[in-house]
Amino acid sequence: MLAAAAALAVGCQESGFDERKETARPLKVQHVQGESKVPGQAERPATLTVDALDDTLALGLRPVRAAVPGLKLPRYLREPGAGVELMHPVTEADLPALEAGDPDLIVGGRGALYNDLSRIAPTVITENGSGQWKLNLRLVGEALGRTNDAEALLTDYDRRVAVTRDAIEGTPRVAVAREAGGRWRVAKRDSFAGTILADAGLRQVSKLERADLVLAPSGSRARVNGRLETVDEATWWGPGGVFEARAALADLKRIVR
Repeated sequence: MLAAAAALAVGCQESGFDERKETARPLKVQHVQGESKVPGQAERPATLTVDALDDTLALGLRPVRAAVPGLKLPRYLREPGAGVELMHPVTEADLPALEAGDPDLIVGGRGALYNDLSRIAPTVITENGSGQWKLNLRLVGEALGRTNDAEALLTDYDRRVAVTRDAIEGTPRVAVAREAGGRWRVAKRDSFAGTILADAGLRQVSKLERADLVLAPSGSRARVNGRLETVDEATWWGPGGVFEARAALADLKRIVR
């Protein structure tokens, strides 16, 4: 019995936490709005943002409600998110509809209604900024009681990055751009797109005329010195998430060769 207990203790140390306790009792999670006591392992989460939906699906759970602008999933989430009940981004008027889903946890990036949301279910507010997507994946994993699963997803992402790096020839200068209000906007280094390019070992530039390669949505007519390639706007300008990152890496493997 002592040997078995010792083996179990070693297993808990290797994973970084005691998984028995995680599933057996509520957890305290630190987040943007403070600290929330959440279920040991949530079973009926609701998500407030597309990136929280992305991460929740990647962690193996289907939310009871998912707030998505325009009630339309981005292309990279249409298959994994098929059948999830969507609602518009949550306002005060939408709280009854959210409560009707009977969530046991609410997670995402809508801090303005935090107190109201917390009356419905324990609420964890994620970080702002698409460049924080890895940090937010860890936070969502902690909130859902699936810390190890979140780390496994990041390990898988690193593996996919390595495969993408091997498929890329050279180190072209890359800009990710889109048109907004008649002007061109180029993704910053601290954006989701910036993290993907950096991980893939590509040189990101902030001016189109300096780029060897420009990634832009269909219909773009940017004047560039280099090559212009069409990509899905939601994939490269979205809020981040596991499935979005996989889609972006797949684009790079297809384009940069």
